[in-house]
Amino acid sequence: QVSFQVSAGKPIAILQVKVEMQPHVVDQTFRFYHPELTFLKKAIRLPPWHTLPGAPAGMPAGEPEMYVRCSDPNIICETKHMGPGEPQDVFLKVAGGPSPQIKKFFVAIYTDAWLAAPIQIWQFYLHSLQRVDVSCITGQLTRLSLVLRGTQAIRKVKAYTSHPHELKVDPEGVFILPPNGVQDLYIGVRPQKAGSRFIYLNLVDVEYHQLVSSWLLCVCCRQPLLSKAFEITLPAGGGKGSNKRITYTNPYPSRRLYFLCTNRPDLLQFREDSFEIGGGEVYTIGLRFAPSQKAGEEEILIHINDHEDKNEETFCVKVIY
Repeated sequence: QVSFQVSAGKPIAILQVKVEMQPHVVDQTFRFYHPELTFLKKAIRLPPWHTLPGAPAGMPAGEPEMYVRCSDPNIICETKHMGPGEPQDVFLKVAGGPSPQIKKFFVAIYTDAWLAAPIQIWQFYLHSLQRVDVSCITGQLTRLSLVLRGTQAIRKVKAYTSHPHELKVDPEGVFILPPNGVQDLYIGVRPQKAGSRFIYLNLVDVEYHQLVSSWLLCVCCRQPLLSKAFEITLPAGGGKGSNKRITYTNPYPSRRLYFLCTNRPDLLQFREDSFEIGGGEVYTIGLRFAPSQKAGEEEILIHINDHEDKNEETFCVKVIY
């Protein structure tokens, strides 16, 4: 209720104001994945003020100063004016919760000191994940297990990953998570290339579409030692593939089973994905190279793994199209 009064205190008008809250018009959405129970510290560069929709035109004093406010008072959000012509950043410091919590908040950007109307509203999602560090070798399967803790009710769950070609889970399909119990989720990581990357793994209740657990796998992968290198020349632009052969000698005195894999299955296929040979015997590996439509060079790795999928040897084939 708003009352307008004269000097004597007598009201001359009374307004009944009804306020109806409306959702934000979101200009940008940011989504961050971060280890649980840690602080996310981020600096986001603001675009030049004159490029923002709704920015005032023809400012008499040149560049206006920008102000930011966050919808969550427990989040540190600030920006500093760095001088004319200098870029301006928004600094965020957010406390992450336990996995699989998702924190949602808004940041409003203003160009007036009275914070009357924002010229931009940004929406943020912070996914808190359980961090798992994995050190592995390219082409070799690294196995580990994750602990699943049941909730108060029985659940039908399934695991989903951001890199299904590099991460396999067991059980693979839908399985039962018993209430208040503990069981293991077995995963196998086989990266296609060396380097560091993040792989996301979510356990989802398939009946109620709820997130039960989330993991952030920090994978550090190194290249295996190359024992042999080959160089072949193939025609470019041809419609047919090319067949080649290389030999492998079993260095052990006993009979062994080996598995073959490559980092470029789109360019190379094997006649057989596995073979078994006696001690000291020689096996001929049949290679089928896919046709290439353009000239160039590719380095293809051939991984020869043992029965436990541990890397015994790696060959490098340099293909010149």
